[in-house]
Amino acid sequence: MTRRAFFVSCWEETDPETVRGAPDQAYLVRGMLRKGWEVVRVVPVEFRLPPFLRLAFFGLEIALNALVIPCRGFSLSRRFGRPSLVLCMDGKLAPGALVLSWLTGARLAKFQHGIKDYLVRRNRFMGFLLNPDVPLNYWLPGLLFAVEDGSGAWALGKRRKNFVRLLQARPAGASQVQRETAFIFCGRLHRIKGADRFIRVARRVKELFPSAVCLVVGGGPMSEDFTKEPWIKMLGELPHREAIQQIARSRVLSATAPYGNFTLPVLEAMSAGTVPVVFGIGWTDEMIRDAGVVVAPFDEEAMAQEVARLLSDDEFFLEKSQRATLRAGEFPDWEKRTNGVIETLEALCSRNS
Repeated sequence: MTRRAFFVSCWEETDPETVRGAPDQAYLVRGMLRKGWEVVRVVPVEFRLPPFLRLAFFGLEIALNALVIPCRGFSLSRRFGRPSLVLCMDGKLAPGALVLSWLTGARLAKFQHGIKDYLVRRNRFMGFLLNPDVPLNYWLPGLLFAVEDGSGAWALGKRRKNFVRLLQARPAGASQVQRETAFIFCGRLHRIKGADRFIRVARRVKELFPSAVCLVVGGGPMSEDFTKEPWIKMLGELPHREAIQQIARSRVLSATAPYGNFTLPVLEAMSAGTVPVVFGIGWTDEMIRDAGVVVAPFDEEAMAQEVARLLSDDEFFLEKSQRATLRAGEFPDWEKRTNGVIETLEALCSRNS
């Protein structure tokens, strides 16, 4: 019997090598197709707006998709047949995916990425206003896969029966490229990703170690701020494989987000022996351990000092690089993690079927 999954997602990319950004969905789609699943994408409504306008209309987007996704999905079920599973890849689409699963009698599974640290600490009300999709994922029924990224994902959901903990995944093999005396930022160029803090850190690093090369992978609303600094090499938004190669060229990856900093680029850096220097927010320190350098939250001077030290002190860099590689080896690669997710989905669909 062929299992059919309705994939509720804004993203179209299905090639993990060429996707720009995290390749989670691409690996999952490819793995499901290999195992004989039929995958049908349900296209939601997405507002293409500047960041501040997008935030203002965020609630409307959630409400609109609560209507659009069930209508489109129900139409697709009449064409392709009833799905075994509705799989939601974006928290803000979860209410619509839930209604679709009710209409079609399918199982529901959701993914939660990037859970902000303020949701599990003191500012839960502000967190709810800025990211209503995050608690929605926990409150709505259905199996929830939450990524352990150092920002409190596991602590937020560990008491819920529908919670499945996922570790970040590392590359199957570290890139072998010529190492440069460089430090890198990899992510969306937005304040919520700490891009403004990185610019200030980078300026200070250049003062401390003038020969340092600064690389930036990503794009976003702060791109113009970066291009004003002629010594910053802007690489733009790269396919996933190329982004990993640029990380591997560098000695140091600087992670300056104002929430948990055990992100996918940090683990990819560790896999290549590139040392992460990060703000110690949330559970980041416990995730990285001695495989990088964790400084006090938002201490930009301390971060700049540590980045400059790793660039100038070969012995210190080699020691930390070896530890980073060893720590990264404790995490699953993409194939292993994807296979585990698919096995869980298959077990979910087999219940009472």
